[in-house]
Amino acid sequence: MPIASLSFKRSTSIKAKLLMGILLSACLTEQALAVLTLTPMVNTARRLTLQVGSSQFGTVNSVTFNVTADKVSPNNTPIQGVPSATAATAATSPANGILIKLTTEIPWTLVGSWQNAKLTVDSSVGLSCVTGTGCGSTIIPFNTISWVSHNRGSYDIDDGSFAGGSTQTLFWVGSLNAGLQLENTLVFTYANSTIYPAGQYTGRVTYTATLP
Repeated sequence: MPIASLSFKRSTSIKAKLLMGILLSACLTEQALAVLTLTPMVNTARRLTLQVGSSQFGTVNSVTFNVTADKVSPNNTPIQGVPSATAATAATSPANGILIKLTTEIPWTLVGSWQNAKLTVDSSVGLSCVTGTGCGSTIIPFNTISWVSHNRGSYDIDDGSFAGGSTQTLFWVGSLNAGLQLENTLVFTYANSTIYPAGQYTGRVTYTATLP
């Protein structure tokens, strides 16, 4: 996933994308480690940085859920996602996680003013069938995918699932006379509670960080 670092004087937002895919067996009939800290004010311009997965700008990470025939009805076993070995993506703890890192740097010129950092995710477009894999026009909604947040604090990203909307809020915290640094490792799981046609499905979620 891309990491973007922007300097600015007015409201702005940056986006990062996470590609997800589900592989359903042809036989089918069908954790976040979180740390939030305050950082000292700086003598440079206000800055907002968002990293999702890879630290290499422009790189999109993917998470794959491989649903084999033995994991469907009557078992219907939830499937933990496995991130791709993408360039500039460090190993996470717990394993099979995707790092989300958001930082704000607040200059001394803004002393005394609240700075509200917000992180949202767009999962409004579901996972569609890849042409030629046999699942036709079937779309799997993103609300079938959830995540776990380990060792989170009061203001970190909670356990949850994609809502299937365009502006789902994951994190919204203000700071006074300080910057913020949030680091979460999200471990994703596909619910596997509904039988879909066998095939390969792919979709993309987009994370947006704002600092008005």
